[in-house]
Amino acid sequence: MLSKDKEVKACYSKFSRPMLDAPITVRIKFCKVGNLQFISHLDLQRAFYRILVRAGIPMWYTKGFNPHAKLVFGLPLSVGTESVCEMADLRIERQISLEEIKDQLNANLTDEMYVLDAYIPTTKFADIAYAKYTLTVESDKMPDNALSQIAKLFFVSAPIMMTKRSKSGEREVDIKSFIKDITAEVQDNTLRINAVLSAGSTENLNPEYLITAIKQNTDIFADGHNVSYRIMRETVYDANMKEFC
Repeated sequence: MLSKDKEVKACYSKFSRPMLDAPITVRIKFCKVGNLQFISHLDLQRAFYRILVRAGIPMWYTKGFNPHAKLVFGLPLSVGTESVCEMADLRIERQISLEEIKDQLNANLTDEMYVLDAYIPTTKFADIAYAKYTLTVESDKMPDNALSQIAKLFFVSAPIMMTKRSKSGEREVDIKSFIKDITAEVQDNTLRINAVLSAGSTENLNPEYLITAIKQNTDIFADGHNVSYRIMRETVYDANMKEFC
């Protein structure tokens, strides 16, 4: 968990900072965990913009009748999913160090959303192809054959047909075609699944579909059992399975 100095403040107006010769792009890597998993991507965009303003970050604004800051998020996070690898790009127009950006933002954030790093990016969000998730399912009475049920579901050749929703509408797909790698283990009453899923702009899979598949094809979520689950996005990769940064 983050240990940060809440006393860090924007010590002077951003307008007193010298202008850069040209705006530069800075990438912010941040966590979004705990109760903040339940805010939507649109709410996150709105909140993050206000935080940037309050933190005194010298953002670049478009010119024209309705100027706005350049702020782009990579791989929007689904509601109900936590992450320790969220990223957003912003453009700044005045001199400020990367460490200052990180400190000033964290002084205005919480222990459930905080900046891990600020750096100059060398990649584009369009290069993201996969994401690794950890799904943790806890039950007061995990079935003895839970692992074999999971193995039968995800590791045999039979398809897992589900209705996948997208901007273009609904279609029946085999979600296995979106799973690059998956492992599972059961310890005590906890099932833990590590899955690398398609996360590109054209092919992507919400990890919630894995939970739905487990609910529909196993008795792990059977009636009468007190079951809860957690989904955490751990890492994102490019098409060559190199960690994206």
